[in-house]
Amino acid sequence: MDKTSEKERINVIIESIMKVARGDYSAQIQLSGKNDELDSIAVGLNMMIDDLKAGTVGLGYANNRIEEILDIIQRVARGDYATACEISGKNDIFDALGMGINMMIDDIRNGIEELHRANEELRASNEELQATEEELRSANEELQASEEELRATNEELQAANEELRETQEQLIRSERLAAIGQLAGGVGHELRNPLGAIKNAVYYIKGKVAKSELGQKEPRLMEFLDIMDEEVNSSNKIINDLLGFSRTGKPSVSPTRINRVIEDTLTRMTIPENIKLTRKLDADLPEVNIDPDQIQQVLVNIITNAVQAMPEGGKLTIGAREKDKFLEVEVTDTGCGIPQEAMDKIFDPLFTTRAKGIGLGLAVCKSIIDRHEGNIAVKSKVGEGATFTIKLPLKAE
Repeated sequence: MDKTSEKERINVIIESIMKVARGDYSAQIQLSGKNDELDSIAVGLNMMIDDLKAGTVGLGYANNRIEEILDIIQRVARGDYATACEISGKNDIFDALGMGINMMIDDIRNGIEELHRANEELRASNEELQATEEELRSANEELQASEEELRATNEELQAANEELRETQEQLIRSERLAAIGQLAGGVGHELRNPLGAIKNAVYYIKGKVAKSELGQKEPRLMEFLDIMDEEVNSSNKIINDLLGFSRTGKPSVSPTRINRVIEDTLTRMTIPENIKLTRKLDADLPEVNIDPDQIQQVLVNIITNAVQAMPEGGKLTIGAREKDKFLEVEVTDTGCGIPQEAMDKIFDPLFTTRAKGIGLGLAVCKSIIDRHEGNIAVKSKVGEGATFTIKLPLKAE
């Protein structure tokens, strides 16, 4: 039975009792057919009304008992479940009605106690749930903290691993460079003397042939001798690169004006007429501690590469400026550029993208700049040219 219908039935019983108390005995309570306590009370009340109609019960006694029962019902309606109807022991209809009401009060009281217990259990469960949620929240915070620590540790490990890898690569590179340097030095010295002899012989033969009838009859002979002379010069360039690469001693540094080194380098070189040379040299640059001869060798190698990258002509720009406690020298060309896949290997010994040469020119440049505690880098796009940037540290004031 739902609470709404129970309340309606109790109200019907109360209204019927009040009618009887006023002397109206026409009330008859309709039974629900559920045979519960309310139906028992309704049966008793209907019997009492019938007795009152028949006159089998004294009106004074009936009114007193009815008022007592009505008072009990009103107390219960106000929430007083400790009250109860007094049983006279006469076993009359009023005792039966009182016992029915008492049973109803007991059921209501038991139901309320069960409801209180259920509420208490629900409250306890809610407190346990809150405690569990708090524990989960705390565990989640600890997990997040652990995850953050793990992430930080992982980043440190990755950084350490990357540093170790770079150190290992540098060590391997140093060992390889040392081995190549020893080989280069030995080969360079062994080849320089024979090439010197060949060059002298070609010079002697050219002098003789030029004044002889053979030279007049065979003009191509002089062309072949010129080719031999050029190839000897090219071989000497390779030998100089080998010897330069094999030198591992510290440079002989002195305070030097970088603009003067650049101008001396350009004076030694011949720039083709189809290449426009532009100088962007800042004035009053501070002196830098360098070995002028070695830095000049670096510039010669880089400018030579730039010129070779522009066989059809182009623009060569050489700049110098002070930036972030370094003196920077930039050499920019508008040549063919460097493929992206070659950028990481461009300074490696014996790596070259050209048909001629052995790939030591830029390796020599890097070795020299490293010994000056500087840095050399390149930026390039295929078809747009390349820019080599040399950074030389300025001495502290």
